[in-house]
Amino acid sequence: MALPFLGGSKPDSPEAVVFSDGFVEIDALAEDLDSEIGPEGWVEVGNDEADEVFGDVTRERTFVILTLSSDTAETVELASELIRKANNADLFVLLVCGDISTRSMHTLMRSGAAEFAPYPEPAGALAEAINNIRVARAQGRRGKTTTGMGARREGKVIGVYGVAGGVGATTIAVNLAWELTTLVRKEGRRVALLDFNFQYGSIATYLDVPRREAVYELVSEAGNMDETAFTQALSIYRDRLHVLTAPRDALPLDIVSPPDVQNMVRLARESFDYVVIDMPQALMNWSETVYSASDAFVVSMEIDMRSAQNMFRFTRTLKSEDLPMDKMVPCLNRAPGMTDLTGKGRVKRLAESLAIQFAHLMPDGGKAVASACDEGAPLAEAARGNPLRREIVKLAQKVLTMTSEEAQAAAAEKAS
Repeated sequence: MALPFLGGSKPDSPEAVVFSDGFVEIDALAEDLDSEIGPEGWVEVGNDEADEVFGDVTRERTFVILTLSSDTAETVELASELIRKANNADLFVLLVCGDISTRSMHTLMRSGAAEFAPYPEPAGALAEAINNIRVARAQGRRGKTTTGMGARREGKVIGVYGVAGGVGATTIAVNLAWELTTLVRKEGRRVALLDFNFQYGSIATYLDVPRREAVYELVSEAGNMDETAFTQALSIYRDRLHVLTAPRDALPLDIVSPPDVQNMVRLARESFDYVVIDMPQALMNWSETVYSASDAFVVSMEIDMRSAQNMFRFTRTLKSEDLPMDKMVPCLNRAPGMTDLTGKGRVKRLAESLAIQFAHLMPDGGKAVASACDEGAPLAEAARGNPLRREIVKLAQKVLTMTSEEAQAAAAEKAS
């Protein structure tokens, strides 16, 4: 292939050189690259032209996109060799791959790929990966990045738990994560939403994101996974919110152990600034692990006898295990309105009998809430003026205030 930038005309070097031998989604990828980079901003080359291309591109302008549809031993080895050649030429490598195994992904990332993007799903992953490469190049970084997730972070973990079925815990988790994403996006901070109900988690439905095969591999090998495997399993909603869905098949909740969950939470904390975890109602041997790792633990209930009894049991469990009660953020869902004086009296008596103080009284959002869940959209998009959404915004702002105060206290302590 005769390329315009070969033969000494380096000013014409494209922004991206695409190696696409055998990539089954090349037509769709070409359209996306035209949109993200521009038709004149990238060029497709064959793997056998790597040495010639790497020796002639402008390193300050060009990065490499390596595509991979299958992960046979031969293709993985060839891809690893190409990645090493690109690294020797001081070029960033973006790996665009189909549904390959975590073992193959680990091998390729260890070979020196700076970023990866699953393709064709989730939507937005390619654009985000290209942007990460551009940022790294602009900052003058060379060689490997931290698998596209940026610098190591010390994210805050917010657990969300419902003491009974149908009390709105998942709705709160989904909308809390989205509101946090909206509030911190301009500051470059990142949010992840993790569905830890491995049996019947519904976050994928509430946000209309695909349940990926990689989730099963992640959950079944959670103790041994690294950052590459973790990020590969995430879906992306609206190019902003990173989502770990429940697996496609219902799995036993004890498929993971406390060390497995601890590793998952650690990776999420290091990769994101805020991590919202939707918990199953059943208390497992790893539930304490999540509670202990959480900076705040939102507990949802309703004003009925079933919820009251379960909340009483839950608080007794925390006390019996000597777990800190100050992490718990009690929320009363479908709370009586301000004009319902009888209802307000019931709320006061309920709080007194349980020896708790409700941090948030979530109003009944009505049919709009169920409709938004069925449509696969957060309330901010489906019913922006809904009263429940306004209260969840307050919860998100409280989380930000809480974490900001903690950061200021830590800085003051360090200075002293």
